[in-house]
Amino acid sequence: MAREPQQRVSQRSAAPSAARADPPGRDTGEFARLMQRNTVDVRQQAQGARKRRNPVVGKIALGLAVVSAAVDASAFAVFMGGDTDFAFGICFVVVFLTLIAAVLGFVAAVGSFGRWYGAVGVVVAFFANPVILIVLLVIVAPELLTDMGGSAATSGTGL
Repeated sequence: MAREPQQRVSQRSAAPSAARADPPGRDTGEFARLMQRNTVDVRQQAQGARKRRNPVVGKIALGLAVVSAAVDASAFAVFMGGDTDFAFGICFVVVFLTLIAAVLGFVAAVGSFGRWYGAVGVVVAFFANPVILIVLLVIVAPELLTDMGGSAATSGTGL
């Protein structure tokens, strides 16, 4: 009995291709191989489904975060130079740049469009945001906000 199905399969595969009534465009060799094994090879399907996505979104997010950190540093330099209105305008622009960088980084990290670039971009954008920097400055070193620490240091010496 075990030989009977094998003989049928060998008779089918030995039949000329013109006698078969297969629809055009169907891979009969692959179908016959899978029918003989009585299984489906899912490894090839899984490898074909895993398509590498372009990491350009993550790279853009990281680049935008680094640029916004540099612009934020220049705004701090302008502020130290005494032009507070211009520094405030620069910081206002940097807030929106960091928000855009953080959103792009989040999309890249979740959608695997450059996952690590996006994650690093979110962290850099978070710490480059002027609002976050001011909050950190208030929490960590509030004495720096009052006349940049100069009045507290000179009042205790008696000079």
